[in-house]
Amino acid sequence: MQALIARDQRALLTAVAVFGVTLLVMPWPESLSVVVTRSLTSTFAAVPSVELLSEAALVVLALGTAAAGLRAWRDAARPRVVLGSAAAGVVLAYALSEASKVVVSQDRPCQRWALPGSCPPPGDWSFPSHHATLAFGAVLFIAIATRHVVATSVAVVVATVVAAGRVMQGAHYLHDVAAGALLGLAVPTTLAVLVTFGLSRRHRP
Repeated sequence: MQALIARDQRALLTAVAVFGVTLLVMPWPESLSVVVTRSLTSTFAAVPSVELLSEAALVVLALGTAAAGLRAWRDAARPRVVLGSAAAGVVLAYALSEASKVVVSQDRPCQRWALPGSCPPPGDWSFPSHHATLAFGAVLFIAIATRHVVATSVAVVVATVVAAGRVMQGAHYLHDVAAGALLGLAVPTTLAVLVTFGLSRRHRP
């Protein structure tokens, strides 16, 4: 059975995952994550409409995901059950990110520091980032649907803009978006791999 994603796509997504793990495992209190977050928020939080950057990039990713999924579904470029499992994985990743927020209960940077712009109320927790989870879940779906490294690379860039925008406006720490990115990549990958493995066993003589 055809590989889930192409070799060059695997190399790209592995590099993204390794970078995310590196950011995530750094100590949190006054860590590089906190230092970088403070630097970015002090530079960009006052920029007018900075909060729209992540939203606009997420819309672009949603459109790209829909286009890639519809094309793969129509052309039967990928078994539909695999596409469905990847999409379900994105939904599951989002649900897990919501559950993780309640467990970790970490305040947002804008709740700890006086920053310009709007900030979610206390109790709207920071870790991990929903936006990053959805954005990198979309990256994984696009990679599976297209099996094209250029499309995947563009999706990675746009997803990175989503994550960076959330840090710049003070809604998340760097480790929040790293955790969201890893969740968005890992859960859809796991479901799609399991389904692909099941299909390959079923088609064995």
